[in-house]
Amino acid sequence: MRRVSRIGALAGVLLFTRSAQAAGWRGYLSLGAGVSLDHLSDWNAKGAAVNAYFGVEAPLGLSLGVYVEGAETWGAAVENLREDSSHHVQLDYKQIGLEVRFRVLRDRMFSPWLGLRLARSDSRPLTPDEFGQLIRQEFANMSAAVRFGLDWWLGDHLGITAATSWQWCDVRYEQEADKRCAKPINNILLGPTLRF
Repeated sequence: MRRVSRIGALAGVLLFTRSAQAAGWRGYLSLGAGVSLDHLSDWNAKGAAVNAYFGVEAPLGLSLGVYVEGAETWGAAVENLREDSSHHVQLDYKQIGLEVRFRVLRDRMFSPWLGLRLARSDSRPLTPDEFGQLIRQEFANMSAAVRFGLDWWLGDHLGITAATSWQWCDVRYEQEADKRCAKPINNILLGPTLRF
C-alpha cells in the first residue's frame, strides 16, 4: 500500500512540475448579469441575477476559483385573506463558494467549459406558510450547481462569457414545519471575461 501511495505522490509531483514548466497557467476574472428562472415549481419565479468568478487555471484546462452570486426573483401572487390583498412570492439568495471548471479548446476563439460548484447560500424567501400567509424566512445552507459556458475571445485577454446553470438548494423554505429545498433554479448569464 505504501508503494502505491508513493508512486501516486511521485506521479502528482511530476505532473505538477511538468504543468508549471509549460508556462500555461492562467488567471480568469469574469462578471455576469442575467436572469434567474424557477421553471420547475408552481411559483414560477423570475428575476435578475449577477455573479463574479475569479480562478486560476492549470495548463491541462482545469481551474479552481471563487464564485459569488446573488439573485432576486418574484413569482406567483398569493392572496392574503386577512388583509384582503395579494403579494408575490420571492426567492432571493446570495452565495459564495468554490467552482471547478474544465475548459476545452482553451486557445481557440470559442472555448466551451463545464463547471461544478459548491457554495454556502444565504436565502431570504418570502413564501406561503400552512395558512396561506406569506412569511419571510432566513436560511443558510450548502448548495450545488452544474454550469455550462462558452467563452468568446475577442483578443488575447478580453472575452465575453455566456453561461447557464442548474442550481440545487440555493433557496430553502419551511412548509408545515419541514425545511425543504426549493426546486432547482436555472440561471442564464452574460458578461465580460479577462484572462491574464
